[in-house]
Amino acid sequence: MRRILFGANVPQVGSDYDTVKRAVLECEKHGFDFVWIADHFQDTTPSRPYLECWTTLSALAAETKRIRLSTVLVNNLFRHPSLLAKMSSTLDVISRGRLNLGIGAGWYSEECNSFGVPFPKPLERIQRLEESFEIVKRLWTQDTVTFQGKYYSLKDAVLEPKPVQKPHPPIWTGIMYGKRRMLNVIAKHADLWTISSLYLPTPKEHQEMKKALDEACRTVGRDPNQIQQALGIGCVIAEDEPRLREKAERFKPISLNVKDYSTKQMRLEGTPQQLIEKLRAYTSVGVTCFVMNFPDVATLEPVRLFSEKVMPAFRGETC
Repeated sequence: MRRILFGANVPQVGSDYDTVKRAVLECEKHGFDFVWIADHFQDTTPSRPYLECWTTLSALAAETKRIRLSTVLVNNLFRHPSLLAKMSSTLDVISRGRLNLGIGAGWYSEECNSFGVPFPKPLERIQRLEESFEIVKRLWTQDTVTFQGKYYSLKDAVLEPKPVQKPHPPIWTGIMYGKRRMLNVIAKHADLWTISSLYLPTPKEHQEMKKALDEACRTVGRDPNQIQQALGIGCVIAEDEPRLREKAERFKPISLNVKDYSTKQMRLEGTPQQLIEKLRAYTSVGVTCFVMNFPDVATLEPVRLFSEKVMPAFRGETC
């Protein structure tokens, strides 16, 4: 059985570091379990400021004491896996064991093209990701690593210091492309899997995806219960119905239209009691980890309201 965890996306787009820090410290103060920092070079609106993931996390590691620090999701195309292993191990040491390493295959081709990062077809991206998982875990846990894959190779590589967390920091990944192949990768390597916060499945849809993952786990000989279920959720919260209507109108759902991906964000909207009921529909199908994406998080109001009125309803519960 697992207890219910809550995290929050930080106000990374269009924000300065002080705004990010205030939001993260507020999340820590009010009992959120973790925060997520996204790994992009630019927003889909490129002119808006976008703080880089790893340097921001490193600064936050020194500013915080309890809250866990998570990447959502590191683009595997941006860094060689040996470099990623070194950076993540160092951050786990600096934070005294508070890193959740989220890694994805990469999806935003326009960003990669702008910055000169090769962007192969989906199958190759997923194959590269699978090799990266293997390399990172071996560097974290073995004294010396030699690896020869299709895309990456290492010879007598030594990584010190090792991460604080044993056997290693939790590995998170998610689904956006290549679902069948990605489910196999998740079954082999992930400690937690999530679905992009741009797509919110119904509880029934999530249950069907979980069944597919369970089958993939059986294929590779792994217990599905070893993999935690998570959801990234766009969320508008307000104290009462009139304020909720005003906020929902003011913060329209995100429309993402880029070359590889086009969608309109599906999200939860509600008063605290309404959100409790909506979230319980997901815990009833096994979701134990929620990443809340509040459009007005920089105001700090939704952090306080959600933590005071919603989170207590789930504390002490397991599923």
